[in-house]
Amino acid sequence: FTDPTLPALDPAGGKALALMPMTAARLPVPPGLVLTVCFFEPWIETLKQSPAWGGLTRGEDISQTARTLQALCRSLELTPAQRSELEAALATFCAEHGAGLFAVRSSSPEEDLEGASFAGGYETTLGARLESLEAAIRHSFASSFDERVFIYKKERGFRIDQPRIAVVIQQQVDAEAAGVAFSLNPLNNCYDEAVINANYGLGESVVAGEADPDLFVVDRLRGEIIETRVGA
Repeated sequence: FTDPTLPALDPAGGKALALMPMTAARLPVPPGLVLTVCFFEPWIETLKQSPAWGGLTRGEDISQTARTLQALCRSLELTPAQRSELEAALATFCAEHGAGLFAVRSSSPEEDLEGASFAGGYETTLGARLESLEAAIRHSFASSFDERVFIYKKERGFRIDQPRIAVVIQQQVDAEAAGVAFSLNPLNNCYDEAVINANYGLGESVVAGEADPDLFVVDRLRGEIIETRVGA
């Protein structure tokens, strides 16, 4: 994330392209790195050789096509070149920040855009260790062939036969509490109010809807909390 050259959207994806400027602005972003779209080209080429790939262009049963491609993804392994590149990047990163636990997250060029969020579409792995990183990376990559992602793409005019995904590997925070902040109030569309949902532990329980979180509504103009509701 500390690379002085900001990459374009296509190789790095929407999430990485947001995290890097935030890091440069000295916001408290956990350190990380991004495996670009180009890194995954060998896996894409392997999938293109399978009969199931044609289902993306022939308009076949998208549900069956997605299941078949995801099953193939589970057998993918890093090529020697991919493994060498990953190990070199991790060696540099761990020398500066240590190993510990990682969050492995998707960063598609079509994700986190103004008109397309893909919220909940791609998969994240929390608590990954160095020895389990390859499986976590494969998990995020495979989620780009999820039926939900294909349907969302079709609804918004994206081509489903050109899957592109980058993957963020980010140091995981040992959080006492975590959550999600909305820069405008999604409940009433008020631009002068921010909304924060939070829960004990990692933010996944809030994002996945597994908990009844605390709610805080903030008046952005006055900088005051105007509503508080403690969750269960």
